[in-house]
Amino acid sequence: MASVWFGILLVLATLGCVMAGLKLVGARCGLHPETSRKSVHIAMGLVTLFFPWLFREAWPVLLLAVLAVVALVGTRLLKPLRERFGGVLHGVERYSLGEIYFPLAVAALYLLSSGNRLLYVIPLLTLTLADAVAALVGVRYGQHRFCTSEGTKSVEGSLAFFMVAFLSAHVPLLLLSDTGRAESLLIALVLGILVMLFEAVSVGGLDNLFIPLGCYALLRRYLELGTDELLFRLGAICLVALVVFCWRRRTTLTGSGLLAAALVGYMNWTLGGWQWLAVSLVLFVSYIRLWPQSEENSLPVHTVRAVASVAAPGLVWLLAMLQNKSTVGFLEPFTLCYATHSVMVGMTQLGYVHPVQTLAKRLVQATTRTWILFLPLFFLPVIDSWGVDRYRIPRDIYSGLLWMVIALPMLYAAALLHQRLIGYFGDDEYAYGRWLRRAAVALGISFAAWLLFVSCFPVFCPSP
Repeated sequence: MASVWFGILLVLATLGCVMAGLKLVGARCGLHPETSRKSVHIAMGLVTLFFPWLFREAWPVLLLAVLAVVALVGTRLLKPLRERFGGVLHGVERYSLGEIYFPLAVAALYLLSSGNRLLYVIPLLTLTLADAVAALVGVRYGQHRFCTSEGTKSVEGSLAFFMVAFLSAHVPLLLLSDTGRAESLLIALVLGILVMLFEAVSVGGLDNLFIPLGCYALLRRYLELGTDELLFRLGAICLVALVVFCWRRRTTLTGSGLLAAALVGYMNWTLGGWQWLAVSLVLFVSYIRLWPQSEENSLPVHTVRAVASVAAPGLVWLLAMLQNKSTVGFLEPFTLCYATHSVMVGMTQLGYVHPVQTLAKRLVQATTRTWILFLPLFFLPVIDSWGVDRYRIPRDIYSGLLWMVIALPMLYAAALLHQRLIGYFGDDEYAYGRWLRRAAVALGISFAAWLLFVSCFPVFCPSP
């Protein structure tokens, strides 16, 4: 126990010294704000990289994450802390919560990796080094710029991110695992491309959350694949680029938002399979074809934030499926999660087109349409069982019927809750809180439905 507390104090003292040192160096040498911020980023990453060797239990890591979040929030809200340390973290003009997401991502990685150092080290090393190097290269050498939701980024910075991400995966795979050389090369190549694209479209510091968790999920899946399957995944990335090009003028998503949506679809397919991709495609097509369009809601105004509000709660169910190594029991709440987003989109767009329509009529229309559209997706496990285990087919049919019954009142509750939240907080298209509330509603509704299903019908749930 004494060694655990010594490790905690050592981590806190190291990070405190780093912050104080950067404050002093920044004042004397006039460091660029991005340099100071990324120096803290690198220091935090390198210190937390040794957590699997410092701690054998999860509670010290969770305690350090809580203390870090409290301290970082304090530098934003408390004037004395903001004056002393705020310049090191918040000298960049763009709005970002990246420094708060970082300790949360570290804690989540530690819990998910369950002692597997490779699954912990590669995502954290990628986040620590690749993101920082990309930002610093972009500031110093960036000449060729491209537009994102938060301004511009540089091609030079993105290429630097790819190279460091590639090495952050390739070197540990060769040194810390028995993965073959060809497989290590392909895994590092695919991971490098994907996380580079995620970083290019990230907003508000969300890359500090999505990059490590996405990298962990992809790595866990790719380590099980052979050379041919990895080459197939590499080719699928090219298909993602083609989809973005062909659909760029047919949606209300901006260019970066559409790229993010295509990447989410790719993640759902490569981690979960074609069933999870089908759910994504139904939502994508439904928001274009199912709901009426008006001048207000037909322009490309939806950014990466809108896509992240859909992807984040869905990623929770994907990670749960990967941790349990079984699709059974998790595809249905994932489907309801996406259906909840569809019903909220329907409520919003019906409000644009029919502003005088009564709330009751709009609720019934949005809920019924969404329920009918997503209803067949609750029976996707039946198709999956058809050629594998036909004894599971009756169970999957009954399970689908139960989810079908549960989904209808849950979708109605989601539509009503969404409308009430709009009444309280408004529905500004560009507000960060709007998409955060939508993500919270989708995750909350799907989790409540899953709890209801597990509690009332445990016979249909997978064995632990």
